[in-house]
Amino acid sequence: MLEWQIKPLSKKSAVSEREIKPGDTVVCAVFVDDIGNLDRMDFLKDEFRADSINGRLVGRWERIVAENPEADERAARRMALASSEDFFISLYDDAVEIDSADVDVIKQMLALLLERKRILRPLGRPSGGLQKYIHAQSGREFIVPQRNVDEALVVKIQSQLGSIII
Repeated sequence: MLEWQIKPLSKKSAVSEREIKPGDTVVCAVFVDDIGNLDRMDFLKDEFRADSINGRLVGRWERIVAENPEADERAARRMALASSEDFFISLYDDAVEIDSADVDVIKQMLALLLERKRILRPLGRPSGGLQKYIHAQSGREFIVPQRNVDEALVVKIQSQLGSIII
């Protein structure tokens, strides 16, 4: 199975190029650019404005920068996994303006990753092309579309996610 994780935070804010330091609150924004590719920008919270994004906003989340996430590889992996979790949840919280079939596959792939990491737990079996999941920490339920995912579709989604995942 593919292992997708959201890329770590940028070292500088996308607007001002100010250094992002421990303790700062950062807004991470995933958007679709003019040619239809997904991209990500990180902003210091006081600089974030939706109109400063070069495309249509897909999801966003806030993160407080840890004291030294790069010193501990496990902490960096946990932060990347937390960003994957935040991105997944934002796909349900924010209005998504890209092709819904692509969003469905992104939801499905992220749900599988989060299920594997025991962040999401499936409730029952898929039915009618949908799988219900429960978020272990919050108890929130998510309905995730289930599509037949072939290699070509995975490659397409992976290339679209290329600038936001590792």
